[in-house]
Amino acid sequence: MDPKDGNRVRRYRHVFLDAEGTLYVPKGGRSRWEFWANPSADEAVKFFELDNGVVEALKKLRREVDTLCLVSRNSESILDALLSKFDIRGYFDSIMLNGNKGRHIENYLTKHGFRKEDAIMVGDMPSLDLYPVRKAGVDAVLVDRVYNRYARAERIKGVHELPMWLRLADLAEKLEREKARNATLDEFLHDGAPSPAETKSLIALTET
Repeated sequence: MDPKDGNRVRRYRHVFLDAEGTLYVPKGGRSRWEFWANPSADEAVKFFELDNGVVEALKKLRREVDTLCLVSRNSESILDALLSKFDIRGYFDSIMLNGNKGRHIENYLTKHGFRKEDAIMVGDMPSLDLYPVRKAGVDAVLVDRVYNRYARAERIKGVHELPMWLRLADLAEKLEREKARNATLDEFLHDGAPSPAETKSLIALTET
């Protein structure tokens, strides 16, 4: 984390990213099902490419959040080949494969003593990246794709927008805290503050 951001109000400190369809996509707008008809690690490095702005976003996220993890349903061999090709493995604190993503995230947070309220999942498949994660009590954002438009969720156009989205979430959190603080202050001023006569008495007492 950048030291100059140490005192910044943060809405989300722990970010979990999907891989396929989120970090990397099929080249030339091809369907992913073309690849999965006959998948292999060798074919994967020819079939997929990083989505726009992913490396720059990962660099920013690495500086601005406490935890950055990858949660994928890809096979280990395919994911390993792609992470090596794109040279992005080093950005992640942990890589979790297969299984229910909500449970993976929940277990990771529990193991490290982190709060669910401070975590966010970003992916493209509602059935894998949204519903099970929400069920586990963790917020989720969808990368907007044609095939996920039916799902009701907060959206970003791509991972390249995530650092800015998180900063906006920080701002919203800060405004909410200030609103709560001001509400408490208003209650004190209206309900708990001394009357003018009481104030004069207090002043008189301090002067004697």
